[in-house]
Amino acid sequence: MSTVESDAFAVAMLVVIFSALGVVGLLLLCMRWRSSRRDHHVDALLEEMAEESRRPVAHQSKSEPLAPWEREADWWKKKSSDS
Repeated sequence: MSTVESDAFAVAMLVVIFSALGVVGLLLLCMRWRSSRRDHHVDALLEEMAEESRRPVAHQSKSEPLAPWEREADWWKKKSSDS
């Protein structure tokens, strides 16, 4: 192999390495830019959803009685606790 061919290969590898580093750097820059521009409405909505999930949910009584072939939603809990 001549020196020109080996130099071309080395230059091509350097171009590939610097391109990869440039892509990674651009991704990090975009991530930093997007994190500084957070939407405060979305943050408020997420906090509200988290607060609602912490509140106990009142169980609603069924207005219709169950048919003979239907079971309650937690039938398996009652079966294991009765045994």
